[in-house]
Amino acid sequence: MLPKPLRRVSLYFRKRRNRPLCEIIDKLHQATGGPVNVLDIGGSLVFWLSIPEITRKKCSIHTLNLPGVLEKLPTEEESLRKTVTMIVGDARDLSMFADQSFDMVICNSVIEHVGNWLDMRVAANEARRVGKRGWFQAPAFEFPLEQHFLLPFIHWLADPLQVRIIKLFRPRFKALSVDDQYMAVYHTRPLTRAQFAALLPGTDMLSERLLFPKSHVAIW
Repeated sequence: MLPKPLRRVSLYFRKRRNRPLCEIIDKLHQATGGPVNVLDIGGSLVFWLSIPEITRKKCSIHTLNLPGVLEKLPTEEESLRKTVTMIVGDARDLSMFADQSFDMVICNSVIEHVGNWLDMRVAANEARRVGKRGWFQAPAFEFPLEQHFLLPFIHWLADPLQVRIIKLFRPRFKALSVDDQYMAVYHTRPLTRAQFAALLPGTDMLSERLLFPKSHVAIW
């Protein structure tokens, strides 16, 4: 978990980044006159806490996660869980859903975790198949601080070097098996803007900046 000061900074950037998403939801709600049917791939309840309640109430939220994912919430926010439909599934296979079955598909800091390039491409294609509109976000490879392990420059290095460096600075990581260490690094792939555009061609691309690009957002 991030230290409290960094959590505040992260929440600030998340809320700023989410403004275009909230605007899209508001417009869809106004156009349809009913709840906006949303699929949040790899969905986080904490993410939805960063969305204004007035916007959340305009949505029918479905989160899709791998088996065993159960997210803790602050006690005072636990009621949010009752308003969300939680689905077990894999981002690479959304065959349980028909084409264009959701008004909006959201994928927030998830695409970089699904696997190799082919896995990411399959997940992106599946999301575009089931979602009439979409909002994808991923951390930027160009940003010098790796945003999962919170260490500078390591994501620019080969996997074995990443593992060695992370072990030096992150005791919990060092305690993992070698297999789990390499899996953690393998499943954490920040993307360049060019890579993100290649995964989601024809979308509107935005880059959040903090001197360097910090994250990339694709909207359709």
